[in-house]
Amino acid sequence: MADIGNLKKGLGSMETTKFCLVGAGRTGLVHGRNIVHGIAAAELTAIVEPDAQTAQRFFEEVIECRCFPTLGDAISGAEFDAVVICAPTFVHKELTVTAARAGKHIFCEKPIALTLDECVEMAGAVEQGGVLFQMGFMRRYDSSFREAKSQIDGGKIGEVMYVRTFTRGPGLPPDWACNPETSNGMLAEVNSHDFDCVRWLTGSEIVEVFAQAGTFKCPELKQRYPLFYDNAVVTLRMHSGAIATIHGACPVSYGYDARAEVLGTEGLLEIGSLRSLDVERCRRDEGIVSPQSLSWRALFREAYLEELRSFVDCIRSGKQPAPTLEDGQKALAAVIAANQSIREGRPVKVTYQP
Repeated sequence: MADIGNLKKGLGSMETTKFCLVGAGRTGLVHGRNIVHGIAAAELTAIVEPDAQTAQRFFEEVIECRCFPTLGDAISGAEFDAVVICAPTFVHKELTVTAARAGKHIFCEKPIALTLDECVEMAGAVEQGGVLFQMGFMRRYDSSFREAKSQIDGGKIGEVMYVRTFTRGPGLPPDWACNPETSNGMLAEVNSHDFDCVRWLTGSEIVEVFAQAGTFKCPELKQRYPLFYDNAVVTLRMHSGAIATIHGACPVSYGYDARAEVLGTEGLLEIGSLRSLDVERCRRDEGIVSPQSLSWRALFREAYLEELRSFVDCIRSGKQPAPTLEDGQKALAAVIAANQSIREGRPVKVTYQP
């Protein structure tokens, strides 16, 4: 494998794509490392992080660079071509509009925003600014999910009848993400990927959802935030007629788990594994033991790198990135409908526009 550091040095006068990272927390660390160490044509020139301890951790683990308290300050004080938004969901709209008006290309982590109205405003700013926008649905760049999509599109399992997908996280997200009023709840923060995967794998739109939820692991959060839940099951009806189910749970005690199953008229696809390595140990006193995945950062390490590498390629070539802002909006519309279904105890039609 080529040494990335040497590749970067070898670029010489070739222009690199300069980035500003907005939010240097858990996901920001992943994207920051990929920009600095994984993509030869990319350069990190600034971060936006108001919390001094979080910024210091980033400097120690990734690289020291200029740090600003707001994106507006960074636009005024640093040179960059694009932003990577890893800040809380409730500021995604404001950050996207600010970046687009300044002519900066935008990579935005999921979920896209809190409301469909915010999505419309974001889309207008992106179009008016003439900039590129890519959603952070990294499963579309995972080799196993991409192979499954290729086989589905190639007719290897016939027509899709049913999709089952789930995401189960080992630990709780930050406090703001536990409050549905500032995050849209677990279905947004944890399962946005699943809603997008169902649309992507079936090649069809979600028309109706029915969801049920419960709180089993974190009753104290339910007391603080009455709409909180830590488990949810969603049944989806697709425009094609296919049926899908999504399960979300967070926290779970056994590790990080993100898998899918696609049943077609001519066969079955199973995507992903609970194992972190394809190794098993067997002993009489232990039974069969295999290491499990403990983190989304490890399980989708290559997918995170590939999605950002694709974004850089689009900036340099002028191609439109994927997934799109519209993909983010459609996943959010399904999440909003599912939360409404939980509250009202009935199936809800999915509305993609405000």
